[in-house]
Amino acid sequence: MDIAFESKQEAVEFYRGLPSTFRQAANVLLINSRLAAFPEIESDYKEFARFISRFIIDRYEKGWLTEIIEKHYLFTEPEEKIAILGIVSAIFAGEKNDLPQAGGLPDRKQLIIDSLADILTEHCTLSLQSILRFRLTAYREALRRFVEIAIDEYKLEQEYQVFIDKLRRIIRAYKPLCEKIEVFDESPFKLFDDRHRLIRNVQSVRSFYPLLKQWGIDAEPSIILTLIALAPKQVVVYTDRPEHGMMKTLHQVFEDRVCFLPGSFRAENEAGYSQ
Repeated sequence: MDIAFESKQEAVEFYRGLPSTFRQAANVLLINSRLAAFPEIESDYKEFARFISRFIIDRYEKGWLTEIIEKHYLFTEPEEKIAILGIVSAIFAGEKNDLPQAGGLPDRKQLIIDSLADILTEHCTLSLQSILRFRLTAYREALRRFVEIAIDEYKLEQEYQVFIDKLRRIIRAYKPLCEKIEVFDESPFKLFDDRHRLIRNVQSVRSFYPLLKQWGIDAEPSIILTLIALAPKQVVVYTDRPEHGMMKTLHQVFEDRVCFLPGSFRAENEAGYSQ
């Protein structure tokens, strides 16, 4: 089997990426811009396909993704491209499993390996460029789907950030009405004022919602909007799930006004609270 590369440098890069044990087992030789290999068993062909897949991803994938972002979806600002590529990378790394669209996407590495399944055993001579041009249709289509999902997520994140920014400006624009609110992470949430008295008439803050609409915010009642309406200087949240999305949003909105304590801290002092 003889594989031609576009340049000697590319051939050297691929050759150096092969484990020495595999080079010996498959009798791999580097000859200028070509790679000659003489695999003796079927598993060597499968390994070779895996190494080609890794090489293609490492060398070409980022450029192809950027091309898709620019030409197909018309995002040309550097900051936008970096953000979208970051989301794609997170999806690849399995860090975006909460995105339902990402669950049904194929393994892009396996798509490349599958595209090489026949040609490595049936062709004595082939070129990497022919593989890139004619054999990766399913893989390139998958990349486009990954980018599409990443762009949808990027737009949602942008909308979310605009929402957070508006809430921060509301907090800064109005004078605090009380020193401290303590929040117990229960279902529903319990709120106590700075004298440890339960705030019972939480629904009264609904009068705050017309004001929110003046800021361009049309949202359902939530613990975050309730706290903004009460306008405390400090928010103390007793919770055992500080990494939950709601807690992260609280932190982004109230910034240094909010602190999180374990639920056990609340239990130690609960006797002092008025129900």
